Amino acid sequence: MAYLTVLRIPGAAAFFATTALGRLGVSMYGLSVILAAASGYADYLRAGLVGGAFAASEAVGGPVVGRFVDRAGQRRALPLIAVAHLAALTGLVTVLATAAPVWLAALVAVAAGASVPQLGALAAARWSHLLHGDPRIDTAFSLESLANSAAFIAGPLAASGAVALLTPTAGVAAACVLVVGATLGLSAQRATMPAPQEPRGERPVWRTVAALGVANVLLGLLFGTTQLAVTALAREQDRVALAGVYYLTMSVGSLVASALYGTIRWTVPPWARLAGAGLLATIGAAILHSEPFTGLFVIGLGVGPVIIVIGTLLEARVPKSRLTQAFALMSALSAAGIALSGLAGGAAVQAHGHTGGFALIIAYTCGLVLLPLLLRRAA
Repeated sequence: MAYLTVLRIPGAAAFFATTALGRLGVSMYGLSVILAAASGYADYLRAGLVGGAFAASEAVGGPVVGRFVDRAGQRRALPLIAVAHLAALTGLVTVLATAAPVWLAALVAVAAGASVPQLGALAAARWSHLLHGDPRIDTAFSLESLANSAAFIAGPLAASGAVALLTPTAGVAAACVLVVGATLGLSAQRATMPAPQEPRGERPVWRTVAALGVANVLLGLLFGTTQLAVTALAREQDRVALAGVYYLTMSVGSLVASALYGTIRWTVPPWARLAGAGLLATIGAAILHSEPFTGLFVIGLGVGPVIIVIGTLLEARVPKSRLTQAFALMSALSAAGIALSGLAGGAAVQAHGHTGGFALIIAYTCGLVLLPLLLRRAA
């Protein structure tokens, strides 16, 4: 009933469904670009270069796109972003299908990644417009977390299926249709649009944003290192297929916790919720070595609420004139953490196997427990 209550707000169900479909497309991009480039070049190094260019430019361009939306307003900004992204993705599909020089493919991938519409941030801004100061905002962000988790489970499966059944570039094309269609659909839903905001004498919140940014980097490090560690564990067990099952276990835990979180009317302060969720994740990390499946599930139980509380704090403390940009920045920092995990996590797993990765996971979850101290100082 808690979820039905927020979806019954006029216009909420429409923009939630629209952005959920669009985020499925966004979650397809990473694997789709790699698969298309690997097929076109028959070379994983060049495929990785193109995929990396896309991912890096999306991380850098996301906050820029968010700032443009905050200043211009969704009504004016979204059609322009949709057209720019469609043009860039059309170019990317063309160069990958024709195996154009890799430098050209990487350049077009930069344009395509930088223009990705920040659908999660756009949805968060609309929820804030409808529910700012309302305790139901926790339920709304829980709903967003569920949609996001589901998209990043289904997206890679949809991408690989499109490539297997159709053409190497079918995954990129299908993702583009979903993302551009959702962006245009969102631009037509004007009743729930937040008005464009100009900054006027706003209280500086850089400490809050910095603290929440650290949390997102830690989450990215946790996700990336977990992927490496469970892959190493599955290989050591000579059961490589288990790697995906291990990682899915953590995702299921996150989904369960997010679903439960949104049904509770919280009276505990957000910083205490964040500390409690971080502690739960740390407990899961501590039992990883002896009980991998249970440990991963418990980590997921902590991670889901951490993501939701970050959104709640961000919505409450960041001025409306910078809200979309702030949410896009958090996504970029998570992506940066995943990228950085390849260095520390890769070195630890290479030197000590899955136990090295598990040790880093404990460190990152402990960071999520300590982070509320920074948040309280930033308040």
